[in-house]
Amino acid sequence: MECLLHIAYRLDVTCWQAKQPHEKESVAKRKKYIQEEFKTRTGLIIDVPKQGSGTSNDGNTARRFFQDPALSASITGLNVKLVEKFANILSVIASGFEVNTEMFQTYCIETARQYVKLYGWYKMPSSVHRVLIHGADIIKAAIVPVGSLSEEPQECRNKDIKNYREHRARKCSRVATNQDVFNRLMVSSDPMISSMYKAPKRKSTPFRAEALKFLKEPNVTLNEEHYSSDNEDCEENDELLS
Repeated sequence: MECLLHIAYRLDVTCWQAKQPHEKESVAKRKKYIQEEFKTRTGLIIDVPKQGSGTSNDGNTARRFFQDPALSASITGLNVKLVEKFANILSVIASGFEVNTEMFQTYCIETARQYVKLYGWYKMPSSVHRVLIHGADIIKAAIVPVGSLSEEPQECRNKDIKNYREHRARKCSRVATNQDVFNRLMVSSDPMISSMYKAPKRKSTPFRAEALKFLKEPNVTLNEEHYSSDNEDCEENDELLS
């Protein structure tokens, strides 16, 4: 997403680095326009620095960006087909299903060629190069589907750590606090305890028809199902640990 945004900011100057004053002014003006359009039309806050570190460009922002490639392309002025291909590649990688690596590699190479043809003046970032050129090789070398290697479960665990530290740990010393947190994490990761958890209710995003053809056995449908989160499940899970 950030790669596409940086290209969109420089469409008027068509150069990788804006060095001249008029080029910097053009990039800043177009960036402000794109940010305002996203905020007005989608509610997304794009490329804004956050207090502490980082920017507003996180995983949730990227998902919503690629959820409607036509709208994102109309706002940024980018080629809609390229945005759709990026969205399809990312959804296949994160699917958790086995991927037909031969078809996927051909699709990624075509996407890379289209990228160079349309925006060859903007050097391809190493992360994009890694996915488009070497993505299929990485998938082949992985023992499990590459989508299963996501860091999202680990990041979700941070909420549990915060909850355990605040509500289920002694506050008499740092050693006691950390010991209680680690003990709680060990208990919650026990196979017997974790098997008693209810499956989380979440919103599922349907696959695009073009992305489905790269999955070997995609047990998914094109119909979108919405699930609402329920705090009662979290409370019941905590009761199992008590």
